[in-house]
Amino acid sequence: MQKFIIILFLCICILIGCQNQEIDKEQSSSEEPDDIEETMPEEDPTLMSLPIEITENEARFSLADLISITDGSYQFDPVHRTLSLKINEDEFYLIDGVPVLERNGEYIASNDIYLIVEGEQGEEEIYLPVQFIEDGLTIPIEFEENQIVFNWYGPTEKVGGPPLDFQYSDWTTTQVIDYLSFLEKPIEDAGISHIASHLPGAPRPYRNGFHEGIDWYDFASGGDITTETPIYAMGEGIVVRADHDYVEYPSPEVRNKDLEYTAELGETPEFIFDRLRGRQVWVQYPGGIMNRFAHLSGIPETLQVGDAVDAKTIIGYVGNSGTSFAVDGQLSGGLHLHQDLLIYGELFWKPFSQEEVSEILQEIWN
Repeated sequence: MQKFIIILFLCICILIGCQNQEIDKEQSSSEEPDDIEETMPEEDPTLMSLPIEITENEARFSLADLISITDGSYQFDPVHRTLSLKINEDEFYLIDGVPVLERNGEYIASNDIYLIVEGEQGEEEIYLPVQFIEDGLTIPIEFEENQIVFNWYGPTEKVGGPPLDFQYSDWTTTQVIDYLSFLEKPIEDAGISHIASHLPGAPRPYRNGFHEGIDWYDFASGGDITTETPIYAMGEGIVVRADHDYVEYPSPEVRNKDLEYTAELGETPEFIFDRLRGRQVWVQYPGGIMNRFAHLSGIPETLQVGDAVDAKTIIGYVGNSGTSFAVDGQLSGGLHLHQDLLIYGELFWKPFSQEEVSEILQEIWN
């Protein structure tokens, strides 16, 4: 009998223990959602995803998708094929076919940012390479399947550009001369031409426009200029464009078609203007100053976008690329250097008369 009571007691203990375990399990399971909810990380509201397309040449995104994230704005000019884009306080400018990004009047050293336009006029779709996020907006990105992700914190301060009190249009010729005086001559022993058509602002009837820069011809600037004549960087700066893969107009007919289009419009669209400049190197200097060197016959292989240069650096050689001579196969005809000088994205000579422009140039380089 005593043995039976002991066995019965053990059974009751086991039964009670099992019930307690079931209760513990129920309590544990009922508490798990609260525990999980407490330990789950909060979603990062700044983390954005942007759909991308991978093509043969690039990883790109739709500009409209970026605008929806950044609350920016843009305007595409179908005639000039230019894009004006504003995100936060930064203003960007791109020209179709020109592998250079302008940000707040200064030019960024990158081979990987350019404008991509697809579709018929009036129904264009605009794309940008993903490098625009990293180099243009200076935001790190990570690649995921069919998208990139990055942190977007909203409005930020403007990157670069002219100081708030920079009022170039009010400057005197003396102020401009002082501002540009660090630049040395692009061609040794040459001087500024006194011929009006070689200077900025001269009419260019053949393309319904105006001459935007300075021409350096041997007969007007002095020196024996050939296709072996070196062109120097003029000062300390950064190469932001170097047309190593330049392709000449395939025929006079193709070039003439561009010129016929300018006649129809009564002006020269930016994308055609760039073609007419031929092979180019662009150098960005401090203070928003930038030089476009055009019509080059060649560029040193070692010169690359992003390179630091100075007044002794050879950036190219005199030529005639983009001109009617080059398209006709006359490689020694009309040899000259065309040089455009800009300050924060604007041609330096715009506020001045031709007489004042000539005075500025003669003072700097003669």
